[in-house]
Amino acid sequence: MRSQTALAVRTCPVYDAGMNQPVREADPNELRLPPSRSSGADPWKLHQQIRRFGSSREGMPPLFAYEDPDGVLEISDGVTRATRIAKLAPGETVPVIVIGRYRRSRATSPRVRDHL
Repeated sequence: MRSQTALAVRTCPVYDAGMNQPVREADPNELRLPPSRSSGADPWKLHQQIRRFGSSREGMPPLFAYEDPDGVLEISDGVTRATRIAKLAPGETVPVIVIGRYRRSRATSPRVRDHL
């Protein structure tokens, strides 16, 4: 029988290799929304984040995004955080980690600023 600590210490080398991407700073207004959130951030989650964190980005985890061939970034995780910063702190940037690349352009996808 394996102990619980042995399982917790084991890591997957593929996961570790993918997590060494540099953190970029990006304007949240220019980030593209994914198809699952094409109507923008969930209003309830946005309200909760604004109430809890306000316009502060201190301690905010980076957003995950995919990059298209033109350099456009589409959010994979963090639509609500990007919307909160775009709405309450215009001109601020957000940390973004690019986790993959798209083959086709995402230039026609809606932007965060289109749904503020």
